[in-house]
Amino acid sequence: MRVPRAMPQGRRGPARPVPVSGPAAPAAARRARAPRAPFVLLVVGLLCGGLVSLLLLNAVLAKDSFRANGLRKEISGLRIEKEAKKSANTRLEMPDAVAKSNEYQGLGPDWDTARVITPDKPASRAASDGQTPAGQERVPGTGQ
Repeated sequence: MRVPRAMPQGRRGPARPVPVSGPAAPAAARRARAPRAPFVLLVVGLLCGGLVSLLLLNAVLAKDSFRANGLRKEISGLRIEKEAKKSANTRLEMPDAVAKSNEYQGLGPDWDTARVITPDKPASRAASDGQTPAGQERVPGTGQ
């Protein structure tokens, strides 16, 4: 309940009511304060949403990490396999292995077309083209 205040003598205008203390005052003070429940629910909701989004992000990154580790292992295995094949190929290209392979297939050296390479002269003709060491004759079919 409000009671009009007395006006000073020199002042003109409408009288303003003055609040009276009583049982109506605490209810008015409670109504003036904003309710806390919606704000608390908003903050809790934002925190929960942030936590869920962080968990989802962590799960996605973990999945990609597992995939990357699997690809690294696969690449490592392929590198080892490549080195093993390269080593086996190098062994098969060695002269001894080539000679054994040719012998197994029934091939042998062709002494008639063998060329002698000397550092001062280029290899331009076969060593067996009509030349024999002094005092020796050619044996037909052997290339010597």
